[in-house]
Amino acid sequence: MTPGRPAHVRTSSEVPDDEQLVEELRSLLAEEDGVGELAARMALLADERRLRILFCLHAHPLIRSSDLARAIGAHESTTSHALALLREAGWVHAVRTGRVVRYELASGFAHDLLHELGSGHLDDVDHPHHHAHDGHHAHDGPSADEGSGRRPDA
Repeated sequence: MTPGRPAHVRTSSEVPDDEQLVEELRSLLAEEDGVGELAARMALLADERRLRILFCLHAHPLIRSSDLARAIGAHESTTSHALALLREAGWVHAVRTGRVVRYELASGFAHDLLHELGSGHLDDVDHPHHHAHDGHHAHDGPSADEGSGRRPDA
């Protein structure tokens, strides 16, 4: 973000006094559902390994967990665990084709956020439909590797 003009400005020329402002903010926060859930979801991004995984999935979707592990220089089991956490929180989902499981970002929100964080795409990757993502794909839902104890790319 660039310093300067704030992203949001009051539409009213009347500036509330401090007490009124505090009450308005308390009221607004009372109406918000899922702030704790969102905080937990966002906390997953504070881990460098998980963030590297998301950057890789953003740069090139539909990659196997073993290839992700090699790309980020981590053990396959550590990468699989990180992917499970990210999948559980709704950041990624698994796409099974036969015995092969590949991973991609779960939503346009994740894609857009990664762009804001500075993540790019590989030269031959295009995402013309990423704004249409809403996290509900035909292949969403539990993949066959969940809960089986098998490695996703086994």
